[in-house]
Amino acid sequence: MGKRIGCLLLHGYGGSPYEMQGMAHLLREQGYAVEIPLLPGHGKTLEDLQATRFQDWQDAALQAYDRLSARVEQVFVIGLSMGGTLSLAVAQQRRPTGVVTIAAPVFLYRYLPLQATDWRLPFVPFLRFFRPMWPTGTSSEQAREIAPWQGYEGAQPLHALTSFLKGLRRVRTGLPRITSPICVLHAEGDQTVLVDNAWEILRRVRSESRRLELFSLQETVTSHHVLTTHAETRSRVGDVVLEFMAAHLSRYREPTQ
Repeated sequence: MGKRIGCLLLHGYGGSPYEMQGMAHLLREQGYAVEIPLLPGHGKTLEDLQATRFQDWQDAALQAYDRLSARVEQVFVIGLSMGGTLSLAVAQQRRPTGVVTIAAPVFLYRYLPLQATDWRLPFVPFLRFFRPMWPTGTSSEQAREIAPWQGYEGAQPLHALTSFLKGLRRVRTGLPRITSPICVLHAEGDQTVLVDNAWEILRRVRSESRRLELFSLQETVTSHHVLTTHAETRSRVGDVVLEFMAAHLSRYREPTQ
């Protein structure tokens, strides 16, 4: 199967492939070919992230998709957070066998109705000219134990974030172009990306096959966002992804002898 079916795994904004490594290991065990790129501006310094834009990340995702599709027959695109947004962007320009978004945003704030995880988000395009690198906190040791993560902390590069916000609007507008089967995973109490994003995605795509999986987490330490590594959800996330893929690969299975 690995020679015929591929999976493109995309990490989140400010993160790294680490958050998708568990998923990659699971998929490889099942015989799938896996592509898990490091997106531009990531894995280096905050200044590198500040110098990149949404188009750079989208182009990298498309290039990785094309590399993978050149050596397999079918491709699934699976992304966490911004990686999920990029998965949607890829599905608007390519025709993957299936798309899985995990805690993916198509908006971080909106006015009607008024929703935001941080009241400062609407002002980011203006704040970037006064304080381009905005100081932020870091995760606690307890949060890291529950939901391991590797990426940038301590500051937020506002020029890059502004580009991300603009990219979200573009992807949201293009959702009706998506017809591939889609599976949307989200935590009801996600403090980074509001769960309403899951409903927005499912409402606007034109996929005939749509699946929603909502998680209700018990701990109160993390933001309930990094579902791929979270102790309460990582196993179930893997199961849902495999179930979704199996359901849409049945017509590609080898005939029994």
